Parts: sequence; C-alpha cells; structure tokens
Amino acid sequence: MTLEAERQRFEAAVEPLVPDLLRYFVRRVDPRADADDCVSETTLALWRHRGRLPVASEDQRMWAFGIARNVLSNHVRKRARRARIDETLEREEREPVSDEAFLALEALGTLSSGDQELLRLVLWDGFGIAEAGALAGVRPAAARKRYERARARLRAAFA
Repeated sequence: MTLEAERQRFEAAVEPLVPDLLRYFVRRVDPRADADDCVSETTLALWRHRGRLPVASEDQRMWAFGIARNVLSNHVRKRARRARIDETLEREEREPVSDEAFLALEALGTLSSGDQELLRLVLWDGFGIAEAGALAGVRPAAARKRYERARARLRAAFA
C-alpha cells in the first residue's frame, strides 16, 4: 500500500471520530484548550499506530478510544506532576533565604562554570563524584581532583 493510499484510509477512518474524541476529552479535562491538545495527541498516536488500524468501523472506534484513554491517563499524570512542581516552587519562593545561603551562592559564583556545575551535581542533585564527572564530560579521576579543588576554593571564598 502506498503512503497516499494509507493516508486516505487513515483519514477515512479517523476523521469521523474526531468530534467524538473531542467530546470525550472536553468532558474529562480542564481547561478546554487541553481537550484540543489531547485530540491532537490522540490523532498523532493513531497515525503512528496506523498499521494496527482495524478494518471494521466499530473496531476502529474502540481502537481510537483505547488510545484516547491512554492519552488521557498521560495528561492526568502530567497535570498532577505539574501541580506538584508548582506547589514546590511556590513553597520555595515563600521560604526566606538565610544570610549563610546567600553568601554560599555568592561564593559559588566565584568558581568557573564547570566547577559550579560539578559541585551542584554532587551537592544539590545527589550524584556521586564519578557520575557528576561523567555528566560533565570528565573522567572519574579528573572529576575527583576537580571536585576537591573546587570545594577548597569554595571554602576559601565562603570564608
């Protein structure tokens, strides 16, 4: 089957389902604009899996709504994750920054950007020194040396 024939078959099967899919999402997501995005994501997923498009029209509808349900689940998870992140950021914005933390950030700013990132990866993000070095493109032995030197410079700047 040529791509053009495949596209025509797909459009003939999916176009009639779009209004139903939109109603499905409008009833389940807020704001309304997210419903449009979910329909777009569903249509894209349907196209990606067009090789599994059933022949019977009722089977096509069930297939499309099965994919729509997965898109909805992903959307709900993304919204929940976004809400948690927003809540965390709001809470962090309200927390006052201590003088010591402010001085530590100023001291960190005196280091090279590579050393700053290495320290952040280890101290803020919880990576081991070798892992942080790999993320920064540095061999483990070199990362350990850079980390120790950066810590010493940071202590000196902080003092």
